[in-house]
Amino acid sequence: MFILNMSIPKMFNPYFLIFLTLFLFVCLLVCFLLFLTASPFFLVHSIAIALGIHFIIMVMICGAIIIHSLFHQEAPLPLQESYCGPCPKNWICYRNTCYQFFNESKSWYQSQASCVSQNSSLLKIYSREHQDFLKLVKSYHWMGLIQTPPNGSWQWEDGSILLPDQLTMVDMQNGTCAVYGSNFKAYTENCLTPNTYICMQRIV
Repeated sequence: MFILNMSIPKMFNPYFLIFLTLFLFVCLLVCFLLFLTASPFFLVHSIAIALGIHFIIMVMICGAIIIHSLFHQEAPLPLQESYCGPCPKNWICYRNTCYQFFNESKSWYQSQASCVSQNSSLLKIYSREHQDFLKLVKSYHWMGLIQTPPNGSWQWEDGSILLPDQLTMVDMQNGTCAVYGSNFKAYTENCLTPNTYICMQRIV
């Protein structure tokens, strides 16, 4: 990250302008004293010019001070990439759970192995309420749901049974694995079909 370093030219330094206005004011005062014996009209004209120049210089000083304060504010610290708690870097943290969306396509088994290698598991829906952001997910991603013999029930990787309030299952193909679509819907899929996948890691 590059920080733009801007400085004010010396001629706009407020201290320099203060010195300049004092110098000019003294010069004008001397001129005023020299012309005390001059005509009243000339004196009034000289005073008006002196006051006008002094006013202009004071405006320049105020402007220079404002510019100086703007350009010499303490630079804010650059934003650091942050993540929630113990989540791996660049993972999404939402309500005490870490998520990562992987764009590379793998089979269900390869996706599972990839998640395990990162100390996580394929996506599991615990609660629609606490995982509500998943309803916005587009496309299809492998999740940790597989159909087990002999009764063909759907189970999560941890062995727990799929509950009706967790997901809506949609039969699409003759497969024993499931991909997550959107709006808490899962679709049956051949386990060997390459798909992107979602890993998750719960924070204890």
